[in-house]
Amino acid sequence: MASIIVPTDFSENAYNALFYATQLFPDENCTIYLVHSYEATLNDSISKMDPVANEAITAKLRSTVQSQLEQLSHRVQLDCAGYDLKVELMYAALPLNEIINDLIENLDVQLVVMGTKGASGLNEIFIGSQAVDTIKNISPIPLFLIPENSNYIHPKNIAYATDFKKNTLQNNIDFLKKIIKANNSKLQLVHFHNESDVQREVEPQFNILKEQLNDVEFTTHWVSSKQSVESDLNQFCKTQNINLLTLLFHKYSFLKSVLKTSTVEKISFHTDLPLLILPEEV
Repeated sequence: MASIIVPTDFSENAYNALFYATQLFPDENCTIYLVHSYEATLNDSISKMDPVANEAITAKLRSTVQSQLEQLSHRVQLDCAGYDLKVELMYAALPLNEIINDLIENLDVQLVVMGTKGASGLNEIFIGSQAVDTIKNISPIPLFLIPENSNYIHPKNIAYATDFKKNTLQNNIDFLKKIIKANNSKLQLVHFHNESDVQREVEPQFNILKEQLNDVEFTTHWVSSKQSVESDLNQFCKTQNINLLTLLFHKYSFLKSVLKTSTVEKISFHTDLPLLILPEEV
């Protein structure tokens, strides 16, 4: 059984992420925890001078959010007719990360799927501030980021880009293999290197990863990076017809080197592909 948290702000972008989540495990029972934070809306609406009016404002806002979530649940279940899909509604006047972390702590959930904001086009997509905040602050759990306006494409070809400088935890590999097996996908391991890299330094981690992946089909690519890693990775994904890009997030991660920044707040990743970000710890 798959259990997935999907935040929503009721935009089409968020709905794309919701639909993507429902398709990840087509042969399993699936529970979607549809989450909305109305904290900002409430803060913009209430008056510090009239507590009685605030109670009415809060009650009306909660009723509106409940209705919107119910409509969204009905829509996705119609779009996924024939799937064994259950949708649970969660909403509160709390920061989104707090709601998500509470669900992770108290329920057996496997991943978070959320949309990212940005303009359309290969070089225009960027990870919005809400997604950045989620990457930084939720409990360690796999996170799918679905670009705005992207249509669902079955992840037949999955790329895992790594520098082989840090072992990938078994739980992360098990999760990645679950995605691969559920979708009958092919995995492409890709390592970008330059002339200063010494291959023997990464060979032990590479051998460990190969052993972890011994029951799935994969191909390894050692790519000499002649431009920026970011542009080379984009080119690799285009050439190999990649449908899902996987990266590991940790303090000194390959994700940060790809995004060429030391602070996650500034990340700008030029891709229209869904991203699967694996946590450093699970």
